[in-house]
Amino acid sequence: MCRLLSWRSPHPVCPEEVLGADQDSLSNLSRVHCDGWGIATAEPPDDLYIERGPVAAHTDPVFARDMRSRAARAGMVHLRRATDDLAVHLGNTHPFEAPSSLGPVAFVHNGMLPGSTELLSDIDADLVDSFRGDTDSERYFGIFISELRRENGDIAAAMQRTAERLSGIAYTSLNAMILTPNTLAVACLFKPENRPSDADDDYFDLTWSEDRGTISAWSTGVRPHADHAQPLPNGTLLVVDIPTGAIDLVLIA
Repeated sequence: MCRLLSWRSPHPVCPEEVLGADQDSLSNLSRVHCDGWGIATAEPPDDLYIERGPVAAHTDPVFARDMRSRAARAGMVHLRRATDDLAVHLGNTHPFEAPSSLGPVAFVHNGMLPGSTELLSDIDADLVDSFRGDTDSERYFGIFISELRRENGDIAAAMQRTAERLSGIAYTSLNAMILTPNTLAVACLFKPENRPSDADDDYFDLTWSEDRGTISAWSTGVRPHADHAQPLPNGTLLVVDIPTGAIDLVLIA
């Protein structure tokens, strides 16, 4: 399982600025979510930059540097906690990325999708050939990108189709954040009945806020002192237009 943070701002900000009073939270959380980290940032109209490390974030000076200096209008941060004995290496480290009609797409996930090898036949062959690792998260991403192609770049419709395709699987969570040069989307979709027995009741909850044009979403524990915080309902997708800050909340399940 993993921890997630994303933001959209009217002007470039670094992740530590987004965290504010909680600027040390991700570093502290990485002592448990210690199997790699990744940061993706976007600048409209066409730039997307990704950096990853396969080690615990609190031990990596590159992570510390990016947290305080990687300023962008939008971005997302991922801390990995490997499940099911999946290998810890760069190929399994989020974000995953692929080209699309929207430009490059970056994707991070928190949850477990059992039996994901059975999904390979549903994923476009060129995406399977491009996979960097062997995680269920990357296969989930492959399903989403395949649906995004079928939906002509409509992120909400693609996530609705993805949620429908995966609805019969006993996943814990399909919580995800999606970033393109012009759009940030946050999916909150989990099955409480499949939550691991050692996880807190709110482990898969996502929260978001809007404060003077800055929109942020995060996992439990990432921004405990955030102002204007509100829950992102389970079964919804928050879609943010990066250039304008326009928000749409869409049912996906």
